[in-house]
Amino acid sequence: MEPPWRAPLDIEACIAAIPPSATITGMFLEGAAQLARDKGHTIRARARYTPFQPYPLEEHCRILVEVAQALFPRRSLREGLRRLGRGAPQVLLRSTVGRVVLGSAEGPLSTLEAMARSYTLHMRPSTLAVEAVGPRAVVIHLGDIYNFLDSHNVGVFEGVFHHMGVRSVIRICSHSPTRADFLCEWSGT
Repeated sequence: MEPPWRAPLDIEACIAAIPPSATITGMFLEGAAQLARDKGHTIRARARYTPFQPYPLEEHCRILVEVAQALFPRRSLREGLRRLGRGAPQVLLRSTVGRVVLGSAEGPLSTLEAMARSYTLHMRPSTLAVEAVGPRAVVIHLGDIYNFLDSHNVGVFEGVFHHMGVRSVIRICSHSPTRADFLCEWSGT
């Protein structure tokens, strides 16, 4: 089914569900915070985040919400989070590791598998597996994803397809707030 772009999002409930030990590397916090600064918005964030240092995932989620609300005030929060997610592949590609992991992949399947591996390097906990289900379709099995699975993370994979230069449709089968399957179909390459 189509992700629930207009459905209400209980931010505090989402954040309360994040395990205290959950982390994400600083490049993604810095990417979101810098985007807000570049657009002239002041947000509650540290002055700087070290790219590969782990930071609390809760802090990342609060920054995502604040930046989405500042940059996309006329959109639903889920849609704003989705749009922010689309920039994640570019943030990753700014690092040497990202250029090696994502930039060296060839073809959609290889690129999606590289992005899945990247998740587990940068965000803990997280589990992802990519399963080919057709010549231009995969199912991405996501688990332990606490940073807005059905909005921000859909945007991340839309950004991956944009990076590859292909059009895509992503449908979601949610099993819980932190576990879902994304059916990704694409055309062009």
